[in-house]
Amino acid sequence: MNTEYQRLEAEASEVSRRMTEASAGAALRSPVELAALESELAGLGRRLASLHLGMALVRSAASPELAEREREFVEALPATFHSQGSRTKKVVLPGGVTVALEVRYFHRKKHPTAFDKGRRGLFPALLLLGIQERFPPGVRMRMAMAAALLGSYEEAATMLAGEGIVVCVNTLRKVTSGMGRMLRRLTQQGLLKVVGTAKGRRIVVAMDGGRVRLRERRKGKTKKGRQRFSPQWREPRLFVIYAVDENGRQADDFPPIIDGSLGSCDEFFGLLEAHLSGLGIGEAARVLFVADGAAWIWRRVPKLIKALGLKDGQARQLIDFWHAVEYLGKLAESERLAGSAKKRWLTTQKNRLLRGEIGSVIEELRTLVGPRPAKSQRTWLNYFKTHGLTHRRMDYSVSRDQKTPIGSGAVESAVRRVINLRVKSNATYWLRENAETMIRLRGWIKAGRGEELLRQTTYVTPQLAL
Repeated sequence: MNTEYQRLEAEASEVSRRMTEASAGAALRSPVELAALESELAGLGRRLASLHLGMALVRSAASPELAEREREFVEALPATFHSQGSRTKKVVLPGGVTVALEVRYFHRKKHPTAFDKGRRGLFPALLLLGIQERFPPGVRMRMAMAAALLGSYEEAATMLAGEGIVVCVNTLRKVTSGMGRMLRRLTQQGLLKVVGTAKGRRIVVAMDGGRVRLRERRKGKTKKGRQRFSPQWREPRLFVIYAVDENGRQADDFPPIIDGSLGSCDEFFGLLEAHLSGLGIGEAARVLFVADGAAWIWRRVPKLIKALGLKDGQARQLIDFWHAVEYLGKLAESERLAGSAKKRWLTTQKNRLLRGEIGSVIEELRTLVGPRPAKSQRTWLNYFKTHGLTHRRMDYSVSRDQKTPIGSGAVESAVRRVINLRVKSNATYWLRENAETMIRLRGWIKAGRGEELLRQTTYVTPQLAL
């Protein structure tokens, strides 16, 4: 083996010896001494594991098998690339270990100039191994998870340092943004897939929107030469797809799908359609679409049902029960119902809704507001007429009989956990692409699909390499 392999092997032997000495010579007499030994052995263990990983990388980089896969990869690229010989690339591993790999560099030009160097070139061997930004795939996933789940990049960098992954905030941002770009490319090319099938299952699709403050560019520069921007509140849209069991609870054997977009409503529904098609939603036993009364949702749901080829009776639409109750409360307050009278009236209407007596509810509302309702009262009354009578989106008795949800609590919880607790803040201004990356990463990770995300954003096909 080469000099790099010998260096790693010698250091691994030394670290192993130090671990043996530390554990054999330990005389623990207090919690402080135990904690110190625990920390020392954990650090040495991480370093030893990284040294062995480094040796495996050096062997793989020099193997004929990887060279053959590299040749096939280059031949499959949509453009012609020419070998520029071997270059030394460093890979950073946990525990402070850096490995120097000899890998071939390919460029679009046979003789690139200094200006072209590094702009149109790539290292196929590193791409095949999933190494990007000098980090292996597992380390990059840990970095992305820390950045997405913790409150800030600074907190993530501090936590990672405790795991032996020492990175600065800018590097952490760069790695996270890289995963976000790959996620966008997979989505745009229709290559993003989720594990699972809807065959024979009862599927619930819930949608809602949140809020995030974006940095939107303005003309001109500040006195310090910085780009001017305008902070604007925008609505990121989120959906949750999950299965329910025979008792109406979320099925344990089907991890939910949480994803969303800061793009247009049509882009959002395009992403939703892609996920549902990937699950084979046409073979589902039942599909329930549930949301609040947002017009942008219900204008598109019927078109989505048609595009997915769902049969009559297979798909149902439902207004969130508690949003309907909220409108009942507004109508009661508009007629100055209060105290016990308001409570009794609301209880009666809620029970009627749950029994499926939407006609009785509307008649009661007409009686309440009288022949000359105010503008706001007409709006609330039309809400019940449109969704309750015209489109049958308030058939809560059917949902209860079928043991399916009557509310969109799943997506409202997801909006809070995915959006509000990380990106929504009066004092934080996000670039659009960074906010969307953070929202989507958190969605996949919170849904328990982080490993799926890692596999798809790590494996680079020839079509995605350029």
